[in-house]
Amino acid sequence: MVDLELLRKVGFFSELEAKDLAAIRDVAEVRPFQKGKLLFCEGDRGDALYLVLKGKVKATLLAEDGREIILSLLGPGEIVGEMALFDVEERRSATVETLEDSELMVLSGQAFLDVMASRPGIATNVIRTLSQRLRDTSCRIRNLVFLDTYSRVGRYLVELARKQGRELADGSLLVMRPTHQEIANYLGTTRETVSRAMRDLQEQGLLKVVGRRVILYRVNS
Repeated sequence: MVDLELLRKVGFFSELEAKDLAAIRDVAEVRPFQKGKLLFCEGDRGDALYLVLKGKVKATLLAEDGREIILSLLGPGEIVGEMALFDVEERRSATVETLEDSELMVLSGQAFLDVMASRPGIATNVIRTLSQRLRDTSCRIRNLVFLDTYSRVGRYLVELARKQGRELADGSLLVMRPTHQEIANYLGTTRETVSRAMRDLQEQGLLKVVGRRVILYRVNS
């Protein structure tokens, strides 16, 4: 059974009372998924949302030339497929796949709507979280338009560290990075460009790469 405190860490549910969290948990199901499992594909009917409890998933689009475009990389405490909450007949706008063995909480869109109809506080939290998602999307579009590739790589790593990183004793941030190809697919560039940017940022003393770990140093203004 999912711990209510874990649900409280999710943006959708962060300010809900225990009774509301329990109502959501009671209509959800926890399932294990192996690495490489497709949760759903672009064009499928959307009938559920997924909360990542353990592991990592990616949401992608397939370009006309066959390139994979990564929309998001999501880890524990993050939700994917939330648009299914509002229109269970709507087609999925992306493909979502597990990047490693994972455990997810699966919540039927209709079941969530039924719970939300009797508990207005849940709806308020959902609206607030969706608004933040829209702001994040606007910020990403702005970065793609106005920032050069090196700046986008740096900004991406900083945002990743803020969400998933760990602060070290000297104030720097330690984060596990995706592969260079995954970063490239997310930023709309090439793996070679990401590799050069990471190397140059390291030479400038802004970060240190140790395998899949990246240490981001604080820069004094």
